[in-house]
Amino acid sequence: MTGASGARAVPAWVGALLATFVMQTVAAFLSRALPVLGPALTDRAGVPAEWIGHLSSAVSAGTVWFLLGGNSLLPRFGPVRLLQAGTLVAAVAVILATWGSWPALLLASLLIGIGYGPSPPAGSDILARHAPARHRGLIFSVKQAGVPLGGALVGLMVPPLFLAFGVPVALTAVAFVALLAVVAVQPLRAGIDADRDPRRPARFRDFLAPRSLVEPVAAMRLSPLMPVLTYTGACFAVAQGILFAFFVTYATEAVGLSFTEAGLAFAVMQAVGVVSRVVMGWVADRLGSALLTLVILAGTSSVATASLAFLDASWPAWIMLPACGLIGIAIASWNGVILAEVAHQAPRGQAGPATAGATVFTFIGYVVGPSAFALLVQATGDWRLSHLLVALAPASAGVALLFALRAGRGR
Repeated sequence: MTGASGARAVPAWVGALLATFVMQTVAAFLSRALPVLGPALTDRAGVPAEWIGHLSSAVSAGTVWFLLGGNSLLPRFGPVRLLQAGTLVAAVAVILATWGSWPALLLASLLIGIGYGPSPPAGSDILARHAPARHRGLIFSVKQAGVPLGGALVGLMVPPLFLAFGVPVALTAVAFVALLAVVAVQPLRAGIDADRDPRRPARFRDFLAPRSLVEPVAAMRLSPLMPVLTYTGACFAVAQGILFAFFVTYATEAVGLSFTEAGLAFAVMQAVGVVSRVVMGWVADRLGSALLTLVILAGTSSVATASLAFLDASWPAWIMLPACGLIGIAIASWNGVILAEVAHQAPRGQAGPATAGATVFTFIGYVVGPSAFALLVQATGDWRLSHLLVALAPASAGVALLFALRAGRGR
């Protein structure tokens, strides 16, 4: 179809992908802000440096809470409006974190997680309805590339602002960027949210309803592969959650990098993930097997997690930065492949609930991983040994995936 000007109409999936990519990027941007400022925040709050892991766990707990109770909001308000509302909640939470006390940081982290909560189900709902089937893995991975892009932007933007103006200004700038994103996607909302049902009740009481706890378990019955995929996601999330929650703190406290050097290494680690997530989506489509792709990623994630134990501040930048980039590629390239396969395995019209159910268990990995790692570091006093032990999580996921492949499952 062409318009009056003769130009070809832009496919609907392009606008859908643009909206999900922008909102995924800003959601990650908000969720990574506190970990990047980890040493400064824990110092202001008067708590040990490794307690930054508890803030990351609180973010993930907030996301799990939303995924358990927020299912009724998606059809009522539409995915784009829900993404906008979540971003506003997280932006307010970032401002709350400027108070600096430990209780304020915990509450802010929980609210940031609630604000992040709409991203998985709303994004999958949009793309499941609009993405061409033959490019499903690639398009979902492009959307998920917004996660490391958001982290890279935080790593580049926040440390310089903190060093120049302090924590309050740095976090206020983060919140302002989030507001710009909410405004930017508004023109796309009418078309994407056209299928919403404004007469459907929004059951906010579900956030406190015990029955919400069983819905993720029910989602496991939507496909024989769902349990394997969710276990894999949880194990990958343990490794990735620990990496992103602790890297700046670990690099400054144990490795001996300066705050600026650690922030730059974190930004590189995130930036390469923008490309690698897209590439892995393309690889999964070309191989024709998401499970085989995930087996490869399980191996690289395990090796890369163990390699964190051997980082050395004496390395020159031309070695340190590429090494951190490779670690980021290995540990953080799996998300789009799993989300695309969950949507593929779900019955027609069930991509949102299936993704929400699988993502609950994935985010349980994000909850458990950082807090368990913080306790492990406290108990052993050894950051490096703790990283070696964490490498067992993605390795076990690889074993589970191999059993599924041998059973002849997967596409």
